[in-house]
Amino acid sequence: MKTILKLAAIIILLSPGDLMSQNDTLNWGKNSRYNKMYDVKTFIKIKGEITAIEQIVPNKGTSPGIHITVKTETEIYAIHLGPKWYLDKQTVQLKVGDKVEVQGSKVNIDSKQTIIAKALVKDGNTLTLRGQSGKPLWSGKGNR
Repeated sequence: MKTILKLAAIIILLSPGDLMSQNDTLNWGKNSRYNKMYDVKTFIKIKGEITAIEQIVPNKGTSPGIHITVKTETEIYAIHLGPKWYLDKQTVQLKVGDKVEVQGSKVNIDSKQTIIAKALVKDGNTLTLRGQSGKPLWSGKGNR
């Protein structure tokens, strides 16, 4: 009987939903390859208008993230904000046409210049995504 219970527990732990959430934690977690790309030395601040909002999947098996495109007076920037499930819980909601200020790290993702956002300001309201060191706030305490 104990063997059957142990086997059942293992099957439950290895169910597809749990594997997905474990993979999601690895890919969106503060020590993930993606989040380690954030570099405080490449800090940039821009102001512009959101021209597109898209869902992206940074790695296979990861939950969707939100990517925006912001047009400034001189350039168009691709900006990664964070996981959709985290952004859906925030009070600052975004739409195409919003005027925003974005702060973050300018990095190269798939040979494209991208900003991994630390914070976004819209209408005087701040959406904080990362702490001072660049660690994502969605990955738990101690990341400021």
